Amino acid sequence: MDPILIIDDEKDNLEALKRMLRGQYDVSIAESPFDALRLIQSKLFHVIVSDQRMPEMTGVEFLEKAKKISPLSTRILLTGYTDIESVIESINRGQIYRYVSKPWEPDELRMTLRQANEAFILKKELQDKNESLEKALGELTLLDKAKARFLSLVSHELNTPLTVLNSFIELLSEQKKELPADVGKAITLIQGASDRFYEIVKEVVEYVSLESDPSLNKQQVNLIELLETVLTDLRPRADLKKIELKTTQVLPIVLSLDPEKILIALRHLANDTLKRTPANSIIEWSIKENEKHISIEIIREGEAIPDLALEALETGQSQMNHQQNLGMGLAVCRTIVARHGGKMKLSSDGNRRSLCIEFVKHISPPGGF
Repeated sequence: MDPILIIDDEKDNLEALKRMLRGQYDVSIAESPFDALRLIQSKLFHVIVSDQRMPEMTGVEFLEKAKKISPLSTRILLTGYTDIESVIESINRGQIYRYVSKPWEPDELRMTLRQANEAFILKKELQDKNESLEKALGELTLLDKAKARFLSLVSHELNTPLTVLNSFIELLSEQKKELPADVGKAITLIQGASDRFYEIVKEVVEYVSLESDPSLNKQQVNLIELLETVLTDLRPRADLKKIELKTTQVLPIVLSLDPEKILIALRHLANDTLKRTPANSIIEWSIKENEKHISIEIIREGEAIPDLALEALETGQSQMNHQQNLGMGLAVCRTIVARHGGKMKLSSDGNRRSLCIEFVKHISPPGGF
């Protein structure tokens, strides 16, 4: 049964209340406020009921002290009409939950106690849930620290030997003409594998960094300027594959974005697009705007993008039943876009591929671009 405590300096009143509530609650009684305070220190009571007129201290004074010891307990005052002003003040200060006028009606008192007990149970459940949330938050904090340690490990322990490896590959590449053809071919393959390894390490570091620190340093930025920066860097490699980069000319569009992270996303998007596009073809980039959204759309021919490419640390299976590494570039891109409240969409129509990034449109402040 749920425990309640009743305090009254008149023993007959205590015995009457205890008999009335027998079988409904685990009732403890005290004739002195000081005895009651000692009981409260040793046991959690759902409800504390106190008489107002007591020789050692008033019920309001007692319940104010009880609140400091057991703030979850619901407090009820038994009082006469003449004490109503002090009772109302105590209610307003949150010292008591409710008062019951003397002489009390049994049914009214039972109902008040039931509601007070339910109020305690609700507060206790909320406290337990808050404690569970705080515990979960603490576990997430530890996980973030683990991610940070992993990030440091990957960045240092992998990049250091990779730098040494690339240095020796560069030395060997300078001597390829003097080496047998099969050795030269092996050096080229090793160089490609090393470059891919470096790319994977970089993507993993970026992804773990994003997971560990979800914060954004948003600024009002011109999205078209960011895109043009990325395409300027991309054009030399596009020229090597004889791929034309076409852009739709539109007016400057300003959004509240983290420019550093958006640049990372756009670079991954550009690199992945170039890798999947066949030589001697066209990649069309356009920024579109409507009443609700601003979108960056890429249209090209060639290899379709599997949905799994948008997931981190996933692999795709080809028709020949071997595992094809999808990388993490698009997963990093989607994570950054999602942090900005945006979405990435994939679609195909025959050999025509489309990838669209969509942001919710925000009105630019006066004086913007």
